[in-house]
Amino acid sequence: MPARYLSPAISDQDALALVAVPLVGVEATIYNDLWNAVINQSLRPGDKLEEVAMSDIYGVSRTVIRKVLVIMEQEGAVSLPLNRGAYVALPSPRDALELCEAVGSICAYIVGKLADQPQIITVEQRGKLALHVQAETEAAELHTIRRLHMEHAILLALIYGNLVLATQLERAASRLALALSAYQGVTGNISTVQYTAALNQMIFDGRKEAALLTVNAAIERARKSMRFAAATGSVDLKAILGRG
Repeated sequence: MPARYLSPAISDQDALALVAVPLVGVEATIYNDLWNAVINQSLRPGDKLEEVAMSDIYGVSRTVIRKVLVIMEQEGAVSLPLNRGAYVALPSPRDALELCEAVGSICAYIVGKLADQPQIITVEQRGKLALHVQAETEAAELHTIRRLHMEHAILLALIYGNLVLATQLERAASRLALALSAYQGVTGNISTVQYTAALNQMIFDGRKEAALLTVNAAIERARKSMRFAAATGSVDLKAILGRG
């Protein structure tokens, strides 16, 4: 079964704690396949998700497919307009800007709290952050780096220890990734691994002001990179899904 998170620092147990409805077996496979395809931009916002095609891909009934799609609609990843099928969710321009604000606010709060008391970060947790930085160092593709940046924020939230905030951040960050997929016009201005490593060190050193400036600057770059015009089209689901 394909993993939900790329970062080796986020465990399967962490992943289960963050999902709205834990799934197992083929349902989990369908969910993770779809989620990964959306985050990796193999499926773009507005693409239609043909339930008959997915039933054929996974060898299950449309009832199973619909169950997974309903869960993903609740998380904001899928849109299910009445009697019109299923689509990858397309955040509106207003949604995109509000998601930037929400993700930025949650990240700033968590980073500020950790920088206020870096002594609460255990040796094991510092090791996880180092493991994550290594994963970013080895990443070669833009969408992989973007995805790992998102997961770094989730990892910080898990280290802070507020599961409610971590869950809300995961939802908002996933939807922001959708918005960036739809609207980002400048793909080359994403932060590099130096951003993650530097932010970690600022937190360890208790440099709260510098850490907050770094987070806010990253969110502002993402906001400014969006161009509000999105194209949609048909896709070949059999070429994308069911290959994990």
